[in-house]
Amino acid sequence: MRIAIAALFISSLFFSSCHKYSEGPNFSALTRKARICNDWELKAYSVSGNNAYDPDYTTKLSIDKDGTYSMSTTNNALGQIQGTYSNGRWEFADKDETLYFYEDTTSKPTHEFSIKELRNKQLVIVEDIFQTGESHRYTYQPQ
Repeated sequence: MRIAIAALFISSLFFSSCHKYSEGPNFSALTRKARICNDWELKAYSVSGNNAYDPDYTTKLSIDKDGTYSMSTTNNALGQIQGTYSNGRWEFADKDETLYFYEDTTSKPTHEFSIKELRNKQLVIVEDIFQTGESHRYTYQPQ
């Protein structure tokens, strides 16, 4: 009985004290790759803590298990749909705490995001722009 109680106590300490992402869950039955591979839609966006989300724009991000991604941003301006599109490959780095996006055939990451929260129902990533000192925070939810 003592062994079972000790094992329960140790496992509760393990699960409550360590979690990968600062705002993420302490424990998940799904792997990081299974949680991040999804079709996401931007629901919140801020620059250096100031709300910059514009509901007139729709941003969708698709991250696939084969290591590729695609992103599109569209809006309706004067009755015409306008948009931008990018695609490439993605990978985890820094013990899965960083997400790199490589557009097309580039060998250097074109975007580097710190993962703040990674759940199967929400993805929060932050991109620090060193040239301007700004921090861009993106909150995505499944489409």
